[in-house]
Amino acid sequence: MKMKVSAAALLLLYLTACANLGLVTPQSFSERLATGYTSVSTVRSTATALLAAKRISVGDATNVQASADNARAGLDIARDIHATEPAAADARLTSVITALTALSTYLEARK
Repeated sequence: MKMKVSAAALLLLYLTACANLGLVTPQSFSERLATGYTSVSTVRSTATALLAAKRISVGDATNVQASADNARAGLDIARDIHATEPAAADARLTSVITALTALSTYLEARK
């Protein structure tokens, strides 16, 4: 069964490929934040596609979407506190990206 590949998925794939090839990866807070938002979109669209393809259950899709909601909220908080608490914002961003990577890995295994 063929699935459509979104622009966000292509961007995430590109960034992953860049990292694997030793090319420039997002370094600044703003670049990493943008990558985080892109990852949220990718996780959401991938979960929707996998649900439609019956590769994950409704419960799994619901949990993934809730996790994406939490990740988005974490990214928003990191963005909001970055000007006044850069170290805390960076720590928050790192933890959210780690969670998004785990979600992406989970979904990738279901393809």
